[in-house]
Amino acid sequence: MHRAFAAWLQAAATAAPLAAVLEDLHHADGETLALLEVAAAVTGVPLLTVASYRPAEGGEHLVKTLAQLALGAPHRVALRGLPPEDVATVVDAVCGGPVDATTVAVLAERTGGNPFYVLESARLLAGEGALVAVSEVPQGVRDVLRRRLALLPAGARAAVRLTAAVGLEAEVALLVDAADTDEDEVVEGLDAALSADLLTEPGPGRVRFVHALVRDTVYTDLSGVRRARLHGRIARALRRHRPDDLAALAHHFARSGSPSDAPLAVDYALRAAEVAERRYAHDIAVGLIQQAIDVHTTSVPDPYLRPEDTVGLLVRLLGAQIRAGSTEAARGTRQRAVELAEQAGRGDLVAAVYGAWTEPSPWRSRLEGVYDRGALARLEELAADPGLDDPTRARVLQVLVDAVAAEDAPRALDAARTQLALARAGGEPRLLAAALMTSARLLPHEGQATARPPLVAELRELARAHDLPAYRWICEQLDGMTAAALNDPEAVRRHTADGLALGRRYRMLWAQGLGAATSAMLAAVAGRFDAAEAGYAEADGLLERVGAHHATGLRTLGLITVRLAQGRIAEVERIIRPVYDSTGPSVGVMLALALAGLGRFDEARAVDFPPEPVTDHLYGVELDMRSRLAVLQDDHATAAALVGQLLPYREQLAGAAGMAYATRPLAHALGDLYRFLGEHRAAAEHYALAARTAQAWGSPHLTADAHRAAAELAADRARRRTILA
Repeated sequence: MHRAFAAWLQAAATAAPLAAVLEDLHHADGETLALLEVAAAVTGVPLLTVASYRPAEGGEHLVKTLAQLALGAPHRVALRGLPPEDVATVVDAVCGGPVDATTVAVLAERTGGNPFYVLESARLLAGEGALVAVSEVPQGVRDVLRRRLALLPAGARAAVRLTAAVGLEAEVALLVDAADTDEDEVVEGLDAALSADLLTEPGPGRVRFVHALVRDTVYTDLSGVRRARLHGRIARALRRHRPDDLAALAHHFARSGSPSDAPLAVDYALRAAEVAERRYAHDIAVGLIQQAIDVHTTSVPDPYLRPEDTVGLLVRLLGAQIRAGSTEAARGTRQRAVELAEQAGRGDLVAAVYGAWTEPSPWRSRLEGVYDRGALARLEELAADPGLDDPTRARVLQVLVDAVAAEDAPRALDAARTQLALARAGGEPRLLAAALMTSARLLPHEGQATARPPLVAELRELARAHDLPAYRWICEQLDGMTAAALNDPEAVRRHTADGLALGRRYRMLWAQGLGAATSAMLAAVAGRFDAAEAGYAEADGLLERVGAHHATGLRTLGLITVRLAQGRIAEVERIIRPVYDSTGPSVGVMLALALAGLGRFDEARAVDFPPEPVTDHLYGVELDMRSRLAVLQDDHATAAALVGQLLPYREQLAGAAGMAYATRPLAHALGDLYRFLGEHRAAAEHYALAARTAQAWGSPHLTADAHRAAAELAADRARRRTILA
């Protein structure tokens, strides 16, 4: 048979060049392997023989064949994983379109580029979404890996399970110490796993799973009991080998399942969180503190026995969430802590919870709805409590300012002044920084251009002296707001760039998100509307990543200002309608303006919104929108009232002082109002001022709008003079 096979190959290759391909030699029997040796011995004809195999799965017959073939000096190709760009090609093909780069990068890392693993993961992505695809093992991959694991000897399976409990990579010395057997058996088991290509050696004395999918398969197949015992053994060994590896110790003690380990798990997690925060890794700190809370809650089923312990942990979580920019989660944490403290009858703990929100964070948005009245009453009560110490009272006052700033500016100013006095008397740097920040960003921003600079100068020096990067960013933001109110776009750009640099250096994604929003606003003012939309989308993505409560709202409001500038009123109505339906009167002016702009006046009059402008970050934009609406609806009384509200800010660009959105010069709004009210001389003066403001901002379309309005006014006056003559 061998001679006949060789003769057939010889004849076939003589007739035309021939390639013979044999896949999966590790499954071949002895006779098939012998035929491969026959093919390799055929010479003198254009015959290419290609064979593929997994070295780790070959038996004795394959070893002998490979040794025989080695005499012919074959060309060997060690297949590696697909590079990231090829992984992207496979994933995009399976999913029917481009997949975001982050998801592809995670899949490339998890699969090691193994084509089969990539294909199965891509199918999981297409069917279940990114969250499942990057966290679970596809069933087909799991089945293949289980078969390969089953081929290992018992000692090797035990070593692989222990390694999986440690993580993706482990020190051999730690595994030996944590194992329940002798060193030789552990090393032999690791050798077998290495030979089977389940583990690799990234460095001396270390082993690592070839793919994260292998580790995940092994780990998820462990029973809960076995998993807990392994973590317990690893935790104790780790204390001997790496006592400073706080995060790993917290991880393993938390998963040991032993009540006696709970205090250790909490302690290590909190200490690891402190280290993470010193490195500005606030998102990691959030996860560690949450882990500590989970362990504590499990080990202490009745939180009312020692409410100060649970509330203390929640306050630490709240602070980390704020520093990470996760304001939505922080509000939930605060509510949970306040409820626990109230139910325990501990007013001191309630004050401590409210006083925990003193770090810089993204602003409140009107899309959140009205501040909880019950919480506001409790804040008022706490702020007036003579039993509170001054630092705690100062912190409570800061939260009170945030709660009433948009609705009761005099009350906010009074609370901010009291907070600043208490902070100055106390002398604690962070407390003083928080108080300076609170006073410097009182609302509306349009009216703070004079009072703000000395406060920011003091805050900047304090932040530099005491290494407070978040407050350094706030200084750039506040100085940018002042520059915007003074129509200095170059200074706005400079402060925004400096703020973005700080945000990147200290990993403050929320700060980067707000910087991206300012850049989007500048692009919209310049008439680069596509860039503006992209900027608002970037801001939305950054803020959403950290769980900022107003991420989507920022993009929505930004898009509305862009569409308004483009004159695409029908789209404004489609964007704002669902927001109004879910949020209510706080955005009613936007919906009413869109409807009136479309000529649907009865519908516009039926829209509910506050009788007076809300003095929040959208104050300037809302003044502009109310002015347009008053003219469209032929509302003389509202128009006259708006003139008085607009005059103090007539030199500003509407909304720019908030550093996120802008529409047009407020002088243009005043010009329209004066023209509507028949005061043509004042209208002409303000259209001229609007043109100068738009030119200062480098805005061709706003400048053209102002000139067009002035020309229309002049034409109207000329027609009137002609009629009178």
